[in-house]
Amino acid sequence: MTDPYRTIPRSYARGWWRAHALERAAWSLAIWLAFVVVILGPLLAVVAFSFEPSVYGKTGAAPTLLWYRRILTEPELHGPLVRSGEIALVVVAVQLVLGTAIAYSTVRNRVHGARALDALSNITIALPSVVVGLALIAFYGPFGPVVALSKLVFSRSLELTWTFWIVVLAHVLETFPYMVRSVSAVLQKMDPRLESAARSLGARRFHVFRTITLPQLRPALVAGSVLVLSRSVAEFGATIIVVSAVIRTAPIKIYAEAESGSLELASAYSVILMLGSFADYAVMSRWLGKVEARPAD
Repeated sequence: MTDPYRTIPRSYARGWWRAHALERAAWSLAIWLAFVVVILGPLLAVVAFSFEPSVYGKTGAAPTLLWYRRILTEPELHGPLVRSGEIALVVVAVQLVLGTAIAYSTVRNRVHGARALDALSNITIALPSVVVGLALIAFYGPFGPVVALSKLVFSRSLELTWTFWIVVLAHVLETFPYMVRSVSAVLQKMDPRLESAARSLGARRFHVFRTITLPQLRPALVAGSVLVLSRSVAEFGATIIVVSAVIRTAPIKIYAEAESGSLELASAYSVILMLGSFADYAVMSRWLGKVEARPAD
């Protein structure tokens, strides 16, 4: 029996491969060009600005590390970076408890109205950050219900506006959907019969969660923590509404420097935040890669 492919002329095969290679090259050029122009180009421009002695000065001047040295040596400049890191770490700790509890309660149907709670846990993703900031001022501010209730119960007002903790609450409100979604996605794939079997053998609920559920949730907790950390460090809208005049985080400092015309210093801040985000992503990817490559027990 003759092979039908032997009947294809070699010239036709060479022409087909040539056309295929040309089409792939043209498509690759178009996609990479779009990626560079829309995404990579602006980021590279920020990096270039961070090494400029003066964006508005003479072109062709030698690159400088002046702005990075100032950020690292002057307390009023590196203070916002430190403050952003402190807030982000507190927010991650809160989300590891709050986000995991909400995800577990909704997926395992441990509370009444689990579906409604699961749907409402996404609400802040769709809201502008400034709306979240305004909502916090309305709830915790001097005319809000928290102050009124604290006066009624403790005879003194508990006002959180213009404090460190109002920023933490703002970031918690902005970031908790990321932890909830990360943990929920893994919980939905887990077999609940393992937990039920352990409970039927007399294990307490917390012991079952610690020894069976929690080890399987580690990849989700790591991924959710990295997302929460990155989102908290980058949060701007709600923060500038609640405490911009008192507590300045790194994004607010970038905005203030850019508004004052110091694009070089703002760019150096931006590069430091970008490097931090890339480092978080690299650590998460490497850790999750090791977990997926580890043989099952």
